[in-house]
Amino acid sequence: MKPVERFFRKYFLSMVGIIALFLPLNIVLFFSVLIWAWQTSETPELSLNEICDSIVMDETGRFTASEELSERLEEHHAWAMVLDDTGKVVFQEYMPEELPRRYTPADVAKFSRWYLGDYPVYVQEHPQGLVVVGGEKGSQVKYYFSVNESYVRKLFVGLVAVFLTNIIVVVLLIWKNTRHVEKAVMPILRGIETVSSGCPVNLPEKGELAEINRQLNKAGAFIVKKDSARAGWITGVSHDVRTPLSVILGFAGQMEDDETLPESAREHAASIRRQGEKLRNLISDLNLTARLEYSMQPLRIEKVYLVELARQAVCEFLDGGLEERYSIEFWSAQKSESAFIMGDEALLKRALRNLIQNSIIHNPQGCQISVSVTCNETGTAITVADNGIGVPAEKLKELTADAGRMESMDEKLNLRHGLGVLLVRQIVEAHKGALKIESEPQKGYQTILMFP
Repeated sequence: MKPVERFFRKYFLSMVGIIALFLPLNIVLFFSVLIWAWQTSETPELSLNEICDSIVMDETGRFTASEELSERLEEHHAWAMVLDDTGKVVFQEYMPEELPRRYTPADVAKFSRWYLGDYPVYVQEHPQGLVVVGGEKGSQVKYYFSVNESYVRKLFVGLVAVFLTNIIVVVLLIWKNTRHVEKAVMPILRGIETVSSGCPVNLPEKGELAEINRQLNKAGAFIVKKDSARAGWITGVSHDVRTPLSVILGFAGQMEDDETLPESAREHAASIRRQGEKLRNLISDLNLTARLEYSMQPLRIEKVYLVELARQAVCEFLDGGLEERYSIEFWSAQKSESAFIMGDEALLKRALRNLIQNSIIHNPQGCQISVSVTCNETGTAITVADNGIGVPAEKLKELTADAGRMESMDEKLNLRHGLGVLLVRQIVEAHKGALKIESEPQKGYQTILMFP
C-alpha cells in the first residue's frame, strides 16, 4: 500500500475509532450523572415500616405514637394518618387542615398512585387499617405507568435498529467526507512525492485547493530549473577545466622527466602532476555524481560476477605499484563464486576502487586492507575494510545520515570521505543496493555494499 493511501485509510479508521470511543464514553457519562443525582439529592429517610410499628392501638381502642415519630415527621416536614376500613381518619399527626378526614375506596385508589391534594403520599397496610404518610407539596415527583410487554419488546428492537442505523449513517458520512478530502488532497501529496524526486509536476489549478496546486507547480518548476542549472554548471566547469588541466599535467610530466633540470624543480613538477591528477579525478567524480543524481548517466546493463569484479579491482591496485606500507587481501566464499547481478561493470568497479583508494588516502602511515565477497539467501555483499585510523562518531553520523553531503579537499589537498562515499552510494543505489558504514577511531573503517 502506498503512503498516501495508507494515510487516508488511517484517517478513516481514526474517525470510526472516535465514534467507537464516543458512544461508550457517553454511556458512562449518562450513568455517572444518574448516580451523581441520586447520591446528591435529598431523599426522605422515613421508613413506612418504622412508622407503622410506632403507631399502636391501646386497650381502650385509642391510637398512640411514640415521641420519636413526631420528631421525625416534624424534621422532614411530613405528616401521617391512619384510615380504618370505612375510610375514616382514626389517627393523624401533623395532617394538613385542608385535607378531608374521610375517603372513599375510589379516593384511596387515586392517591395511593398519585397525589392527595398535591401532597405526595405513600401507603402501607396496618393491622387497624391503612397508614398514609405524606410530604411537602412539590418535594417529590411521582409517576405511574404500565405498558404491554409486546410493546416494550418491539420498542427495544426499534431503538436498537435506530441506534445501528445512526451508526451506519455516520460511518457512511465519514467515508464520503474522507473520499472528498482524499480526492482533493491526493494530487497534492503525489505532487510532493514527485517534487521530492526532482521531477516537475503539473497539477490542475482549479477547485478548493487551486492555490496550493499552483504554488506546488511553481515550486516543482523552480526545483527542476535549479537542478538543471547546477548539473549544467558542473558539466560545463568539468569540460572547461579538463583542457587546461591536461596541458598542466603534460608540462608537469615533461619537467619531471627532464634530467637537465635541478632535482628540486623536478620534485616540484612531480608534486604538481600528482595534485593535478587528484584534481582531474575530483572533477571526474563531480561530473559522474551530478549525472547519477539527475539520472543522466545511462547504465550499461550486463551480467556482472561480483567475485570476479572485486578480484580485478584488487589486482589493479597490486599491479599498480602499491607502497609497502599497504597490503590488500582478498577473500570470497565458495558459494559466492557464481553470484552475479545485472548492472554496469565499469561503475561498480569504480565504486570498489574509490573505497580502496579512500583507505589508502586516509591512512598515510599504512594499513591492511581486506576485500571480501559473501553470499546468502537475501543477496550478495562486498566488504571493503581496513585497520587504519577510522573516523570519529560525529563524522560517521554525518556520512551515514547525510547521503547528499559533498566535501572539498583539506589543507593538504587530500579528498575527504564525503564525495567518495556519496559517489559510491549513488552507484550502489542505482543498482538497487544498499550501503552500510562501520567505523571506530583507531579501529579501522569498513564499508559494506549489499546487492539483492
